[in-house]
Amino acid sequence: MNPPDPSSFIAAGASAQVYRLDGGRVLKLFHAGVDPGIIAREHAIARVVQASGLPVPRVFGLEEADGRQGIVYEEISGPNLLAYIARHPHRTRWALDQMARLQRHIQACHAPTLRSRKAILIEDIEVAPVGAALRRAAIDRLVQLNEGDALSHGDLHPGNLIVTDEGVSVIDWSRAACGTIATDLVRTEMVMRFGPGRGAGDVGRVEAAVRDAASGWYVRRYRALTGLDAEALAAWRALVALAWTRQRAPVRESAFAVYLADALRVAGLPPID
Repeated sequence: MNPPDPSSFIAAGASAQVYRLDGGRVLKLFHAGVDPGIIAREHAIARVVQASGLPVPRVFGLEEADGRQGIVYEEISGPNLLAYIARHPHRTRWALDQMARLQRHIQACHAPTLRSRKAILIEDIEVAPVGAALRRAAIDRLVQLNEGDALSHGDLHPGNLIVTDEGVSVIDWSRAACGTIATDLVRTEMVMRFGPGRGAGDVGRVEAAVRDAASGWYVRRYRALTGLDAEALAAWRALVALAWTRQRAPVRESAFAVYLADALRVAGLPPID
């Protein structure tokens, strides 16, 4: 494939740039140096997810351009759910309810061929910035837990949902795995509360309050839809939060520290050293 026209550039992330192609397609072109195995795994995940019948972009195949590897996807047009809520604040509950129902739909699918979410959490905790006693206790706890084979998106939040004319579609499946539904709910809760924000000072305090309220409502709604009990959620919350310390952005540090400390206490795990 020829190098993409710079004028077709759409967006860039930590690992790739996205360019518009003809025929309603986009090219996700990975940065030089990205492990080819990671790219191949994302392509394989995309094919598994597409076969599930979920509302996701179609994947057309692997391509090489400008000496870099890429994946060609269907272009999904529309605002993400976060932008939609900003434009239509009176529809916030509807939007979050749609996300909860879609998350339940995702986790009703089975994906035993994908890598294990539990194994990924273990890898992350092994290199997380925590003490040896907590690391051992957390990994021992993970080994004991049964995770199942439900499809796990791994990073489902309003920024990864696109509102289209046909409904809401899910993008960015690079972290997908198989596991229990509780891990995805915890990840969603954490990103909604502690992911990158826009506000500072008084604006930041208002934004934090809104995010906490929205995530709390979302967790309650999801549990009502699925019957997920509080004990199952508590069993995984501390472990997913510990794994997140390996890679999370430094946003709302003190609030996240309180969240993690409480999750560890409820789970009966040692505190942060």
